Amino acid sequence: MAEYSTDYLPTKKTKKPRRRKAKRPPRMEEIPPNSVHDKYLVKRGFKYSREVIETWDLWATRGLSGDWSWRIVAPIFDRSVTVVAYTGRALHKHTRPKWKTSRNEEMSVNPNALIYGIHQVHDDRVLIVEGVSDVWRMGEGAVGLLGIDWKIEQAAILKGFSHRFIMFDPETQAQRRAKELADWLAPFPGETEIISDLKSDPGDLSQDEADNIMKELGFNR
Repeated sequence: MAEYSTDYLPTKKTKKPRRRKAKRPPRMEEIPPNSVHDKYLVKRGFKYSREVIETWDLWATRGLSGDWSWRIVAPIFDRSVTVVAYTGRALHKHTRPKWKTSRNEEMSVNPNALIYGIHQVHDDRVLIVEGVSDVWRMGEGAVGLLGIDWKIEQAAILKGFSHRFIMFDPETQAQRRAKELADWLAPFPGETEIISDLKSDPGDLSQDEADNIMKELGFNR
């Protein structure tokens, strides 16, 4: 029947082409000193908030930005320093989701290949953490996978680094996923090491603790 009837002709799904540029969240603006956005960073332990804002090109949204309202917005760059997506942290603890990332159709790349902070990796070593605020804490050389559920596309990019350090949150499930990632990366040239003796999430470390860890791992600060 499928061969002779036009009612059963197979249909092919056509994929929409990717956007050339990631769609910006509405009404983004610079983060002024002592604004609610700036004070949020200080409250989270980023006492050098202006440095964090400048290094990671952070922006603010206020009201009238839809589900992007009242967030600190961080562009996600690729290795050529092109913005491919955006992610934003809600300022108010009751807002859900806490972290909002561009929808798939608003990105200019495959969402499975997003790695936050990779444009700030300048040598052959990389510290792999879970989230965006973990990257802010650890500094240049750290990259975030936007959660513990890493993707093959992300791992395929990370295997290109000679020294790969994985530092997920200390919870059991996170450590299990870290080991799975390390096992996937292990066959490739270079070294892979799990940093597993943390007492807190990387983002909750003091800045001095984070800086000391990066120095011990051989990152130039």
